[in-house]
Parts: sequence; C-alpha cells; structure tokens
Amino acid sequence: MARELQRRDDDGFGAIVETLGSAAVGAAKRRPVSVSLWLLGLLIAAFAKGFTVDEVTEETYAVGVRQAQEVQDQELRTALRSLRAAEDKYHNAKGWFWSCDAKCQRAYDKYTMAREEADRVQQKVDRIMKDARREVGIWSVFGVQEVRDRFWAAWQSGKDLAMRYTMFDAIFMAFGGKEETLVSILLKLAFQYAANLTLGLISAFFFFMYHVYQLLVNYGEDAVSGLAFFLLVLVSAASLIGTYLLTVYGVVVGGGLFVLKHAERQAIHGQGTQRPRQVQYGGGRVGGYRPHHD
Repeated sequence: MARELQRRDDDGFGAIVETLGSAAVGAAKRRPVSVSLWLLGLLIAAFAKGFTVDEVTEETYAVGVRQAQEVQDQELRTALRSLRAAEDKYHNAKGWFWSCDAKCQRAYDKYTMAREEADRVQQKVDRIMKDARREVGIWSVFGVQEVRDRFWAAWQSGKDLAMRYTMFDAIFMAFGGKEETLVSILLKLAFQYAANLTLGLISAFFFFMYHVYQLLVNYGEDAVSGLAFFLLVLVSAASLIGTYLLTVYGVVVGGGLFVLKHAERQAIHGQGTQRPRQVQYGGGRVGGYRPHHD
C-alpha cells in the first residue's frame, strides 16, 4: 500500500512537470516571434559587455570620473552639510501652526541659499560626468556596465519591496484570528510573495527604463543609436524579469499542487490503513474479544 501511494505521488509530480513543459512548448509554437525576442534578450543579458575604447579615451574618461568624485567628496559634501544645518535652523525657528516671524524668515533665506548652493555643486558633478561619459559613449564597456549596475539596483529594490509587503501580509495573517493549518498559511504566503514580487519587479522595471533614458541623454547618443540601445535594453530587462517571475510562479504553483496532492494521499492512506479496535466485553473466556468499529 505504501509503495502504491509513493508511486502515485511520483506520478502526480511528474504530471505537474509534464503539464508545465507542455504549456511552455505550446507557447513557443503559438508565439515564435515573442519567444525569439525573449531568447535574444537573455543572450544579450548574458553576453553583452560593450565595446572597448582606446587607451587615450579610457584615460580621459577616468580623469573625468576622478574629478567628479573629488568634487562630490569635497564641495558637495560641504554643501549638503550646510544645507542640513540651515534646514534644521529654519524648522526650529518656526512658531505655532507653522507661523514664521522675521527671525524665521531670515533662517528660511539662509536655507534657500544653502539649497541653491547644493544644487549648483550637484549640477557641476553631473556636468563633469556628462563630459566624461560622452567621451566613451553608451555602447562602450563603461556605459553597458553602468546600465547593468542600474538594473541590478532596481532589481534588488523590487525584491526588497516584495519582501516588506509579504512581511506585512504575514503579520495580518497572524493577527487575523482565523484558524488555519501551517501548510495553508505557508501556501498563502508563497502565493502572496509571488504577487508582491510581480508588483515590485514590474515597478522596478519602469524606473530602470527611465534611468536608461537619462543615461542615454547624459552619454550624448543620437536618436537612432539611442533608440536602438533603449530597445535592446528593454527586451533584455523584460526577458530577465519575465523568466524570473515565470520560474517563481512555476515553483510556487507546482509546489502547491504537489503539497495538496501529497496531503490528499496521506488522508486516503490514513483512512485505508485504519484497523478495527479490539474491545473487551465481559471478562475471561466467557466475554472474550470481538472487533469493534469506531
């Protein structure tokens, strides 16, 4: 009996895998263009590194990056420190119900001047970096690496958002007052995490594409080159996120079905192996024993 149930469990898991595989093959046959773009995006994400530049261009870019870093570490840090101090003085000078007297107004003027100075220094850093980036271009190894860094930063922010939302969902479930089994709670959290992950990664995808547009402007690409790069990045990022989400949903759905089938088999096994309980009536040889079914 145990071997039969084990064989059924294996057959059930194999059926789940076979169903998912058949669905993937069917999707590939129905949408060959979409599948081709998906594969192209994965190949770009895996192997695209960008074009190398000559030593003179690389040195010019490195000098610009170092100069921007020096301005950021010295001038910008000082300007931001002054801005925070001026902002604190301005907020402390406010009266009841956000009223602002002459002293508060002077503090506000100093805060405005500090903010303008911080913006000016930040624009200086951006201008230096823009000049350095235009020396190499977005198609270079430096441009592609910066795009990769932006993508993985957006990716991590989307996953962090999904994790925070799932933690809130777990807290609400814990204090919901509804009696549920541990398996039911874990399955609900798994599906909720998949939904939150979808929301987080899709939001991160749009923010990332906006950053790519900003990088294209900073690197000074023309319309045709910039559009081509933007489309390739879009296909690559969408392929990565789509593949990851499909994998997560496949694991969650397949694992959930397997757990439910296993629980069903265990219930059937428990009913099938229940043996009659022996109850003694009377005593000695006169009463004897006879089976009693609960």
